[in-house]
Amino acid sequence: MTAPTTFRAGDSVSWEADLPAYPASAGWALKYRMLWAGGAAVAISTAAAGDLHAVSLAASATTDWTAGAATLLSWVEKGAERVTLDQQAVAILPNLQAAETFDGRSQAVKGLADAEAALAAYVAGGKVHVAEYDIAGRRMKFRTATEITDLIAHYKREVANERALAALLHGGTPGRVHVRF
Repeated sequence: MTAPTTFRAGDSVSWEADLPAYPASAGWALKYRMLWAGGAAVAISTAAAGDLHAVSLAASATTDWTAGAATLLSWVEKGAERVTLDQQAVAILPNLQAAETFDGRSQAVKGLADAEAALAAYVAGGKVHVAEYDIAGRRMKFRTATEITDLIAHYKREVANERALAALLHGGTPGRVHVRF
């Protein structure tokens, strides 16, 4: 299967599936169904392209897809026969052309910013006994400044790991320093 694992709502998308055991030329029809935890499922049809099964979705077909986690179910049919092929988790990214607001930061980056804001509030207030804070609807409770700094250290490690992974995915070698003498 060559179906994507990430879709952007509002974008057009196309792919081909090569199923040697179920070629389109032999009468097999590949079908997909996108399912969300809440909301209506979407049927996705394919077209025969020789032995391959071709999928082509127009931007208008994906425009109203709900951002978040979804499941893509695939199966083939031929007459009265039906064979389920795959059930894969997919991510639906938001339609940014239609969005009013967007915060593209990861949870780790948001958590780090919140923890640093909590520490700044703790220090600025001069309150050694600050027990909790509420920023942008997120409530956290602390007993000491050490707990806040421990949380900051945790999120800094998470953010560093995310950045290292991103560098690796873009061809970099994170964590390596090249030295020449």
